[in-house]
Amino acid sequence: MRVMLHVCDIFATEYDFKFNTTKSAVIRVGPRSNVDCAPLMLAGQNLMYVITVKYLGVYLVAAKHFKCSMDHTRMKFYRAFNCIYAKSRAANSELISVELFRSYCLPLILYATEALDLSKRVLSMPDNCINRDVAKIFSVNDRQSIQYITLNLNLRNIEVVIESRKKKKFIDKLSQ
Repeated sequence: MRVMLHVCDIFATEYDFKFNTTKSAVIRVGPRSNVDCAPLMLAGQNLMYVITVKYLGVYLVAAKHFKCSMDHTRMKFYRAFNCIYAKSRAANSELISVELFRSYCLPLILYATEALDLSKRVLSMPDNCINRDVAKIFSVNDRQSIQYITLNLNLRNIEVVIESRKKKKFIDKLSQ
């Protein structure tokens, strides 16, 4: 890593380029992710070690294996849903709320999911969010009613949606 950072320093000098070390950070992934190590330097500044980093809208977490955090995604999802629900509730139409939910909230929770290898536990989080919101829109509490509503509204299981998106991207690339 030190050699690669030194190459970056040489590049910056040759091409009159300046790295913003305040926006640069180091995250460790692997069996020794929690062990302290020597500081890394870029442009004469020590880089900060962090436990989470946002990269292209995805939060990566320092852990023994590659891991992503969906907590920020869930917060954005609920923030968008609560805003939409507060406005659409005045229309007294559950279907309007569902369509707005489908258009604005689902893309937030599905962002980059087809590019990530998510665990079963992480994949259950979006389904739980959807079920809670359907329960709120339709004022129901029992699991069977929620399943019936999501089935009739074609709000499929998130794992199925992600798989179909992966297949669609694969087929699109294949046809090109």
